[in-house]
Amino acid sequence: MVAKEIQNQGGQAQPNDWVSAKSFYTCKNGICNSCLSKHENKDQLVLPLSKLKEKDFEIDLGNFLKSLAKFDRPVLFYHRNHPIKEQVLIKFTGHENFENSFEVIKPFLPQTAIPATIISPYALSKNNRLKEQKLVNLTKRFFEPLGFIKLHLHSVADYHEYAESEKIGLLMMPLKDLPDYVQYVVHSEDLKKVIPAIFQP
Repeated sequence: MVAKEIQNQGGQAQPNDWVSAKSFYTCKNGICNSCLSKHENKDQLVLPLSKLKEKDFEIDLGNFLKSLAKFDRPVLFYHRNHPIKEQVLIKFTGHENFENSFEVIKPFLPQTAIPATIISPYALSKNNRLKEQKLVNLTKRFFEPLGFIKLHLHSVADYHEYAESEKIGLLMMPLKDLPDYVQYVVHSEDLKKVIPAIFQP
């Protein structure tokens, strides 16, 4: 399978939104409307994981999460010079619509389709079961084959551990899991083993 490296459209340098995203985690009580307006033309944030392991880097995760909720667009953490060529693991809790995330990662995926697996809770309301079916239909447009399992994975660490055992190349999770993911990355002993992730508001 030949995979494209993660890059901007047109073969430009690999994206890094950490500088432009600084106000997302430094603004008190979340990003202010003035700073947010500077990002109105962005469809996503793309953030290299290596930044999180820099010695002097500090991030206020509470402010960051509040800001990203206002931004209301996908956030991708990735390894530079490391193509996504293994299967995708999607965490569905009953509320997420991952369509925007699929559009964000599409340029970063191999030309040949790769598999995806949806992890879904055992118990869902009738309305959330309909959302679950919509997600299944949507995912089939981007990935094949598609797997589907019911599984209780409570923490990001549990989710990541399961993903490692299944040779997963990308995690797709709801935005509320982002702070735990960042903490997991910061405390990881080997950054290379951290699986890239995209978070959907």
